[in-house]
Amino acid sequence: MQYLEHISKTPYAVWYRVQGDYAGAIQRYVVTTPDSRRICNEPELVGWQFTDAMRHAVTGALATAPFAGAIQSVPQHRVCVLNFLRGGLNFDLRTALHDAYGMNHHVSAFMSSQRRRTEGRWEVHEDMYRKLRIPDGAILMVGDVVATGATISNGLSVLLSHMTQLGSRLSMLVFFAVGCHKLEKHLEAFHERCLELFPNYEATHAVYLEGKFKLVDSKTHLRISIQGTDLIKPGALLAPEYALTQYGSLNYPLERCVIYDAGSRAFDVPHYLDDVAGYWTELRNLARRGWTMADALQERWPDRQDDQVEQEHRTWRGIDEDLFVRIQQARENRWTEAFQKTGATARALERLCDERLGTIEGLTSL
Repeated sequence: MQYLEHISKTPYAVWYRVQGDYAGAIQRYVVTTPDSRRICNEPELVGWQFTDAMRHAVTGALATAPFAGAIQSVPQHRVCVLNFLRGGLNFDLRTALHDAYGMNHHVSAFMSSQRRRTEGRWEVHEDMYRKLRIPDGAILMVGDVVATGATISNGLSVLLSHMTQLGSRLSMLVFFAVGCHKLEKHLEAFHERCLELFPNYEATHAVYLEGKFKLVDSKTHLRISIQGTDLIKPGALLAPEYALTQYGSLNYPLERCVIYDAGSRAFDVPHYLDDVAGYWTELRNLARRGWTMADALQERWPDRQDDQVEQEHRTWRGIDEDLFVRIQQARENRWTEAFQKTGATARALERLCDERLGTIEGLTSL
């Protein structure tokens, strides 16, 4: 099994190291921040406010990162932000590096990346815009949403080809992601290639915001989902602080995806809100056919197994016992006798869907 081992805690960020199964050459982390918890819980956080929250999250993470010293030890002009357009722009690593470390001379590179599904597989079909000026010996900083990993697989392959043609070198990669295990698969291959190409290559760091989410695939059993796109919580390796927030509102655990589409969420809000509203409309239709609140919660946030507490202690190691207690208490506060009675009705789920649709429709009129 995989588990999280606590590293550090500040008001800005809590860091965990991913340990256990599938350990390889890359360094794996989960970091949780107040802003990234909001992003992964509140799809109505859109536009500039979404990007601003992501920048604050990444800034807090960078300021407290286990590898912060390695980034700060090199001249600023050797730190390079690679932006995959459009979603990667939301991480705003250029500004975050300034806010966290005071950097001003770091550089940025850009690559377009638009994927589409072809014969059941997601592939990049547009990556023609490239502005890839990478300094020699660069520490490469990347942020993106990772589902199938088609973007990073293609993008990093293009990058290495470009650098070898120029005779330039990399020294480190730090990748911040809202994503799933596919990130590691592609970064492991990238890391091995860098060791072959660059004698002084030091490390590859994979940083998951809030957790290693699960990607919906052909084996996923959900009433409503999009295969190869949706990042979901059941079966995921989540930060305990993020798990606790799932009891802050009933809609948090029930969202279709923890991020939806990051590009449209920032840069095409009407299209994005149509996507979110479409999910809650489908869920309301299920409720009108008899699906209950308890049914929906059991599918999206199954938290009442007989060994629930034991599972949590195996998964989260080195954290304060108080946090375990708070999560257990939050669970008990949700599943009161009264809630179990109302949650057994379809009407409770339908009311929640009506509330969510009212919120989303209110945003579309702005």
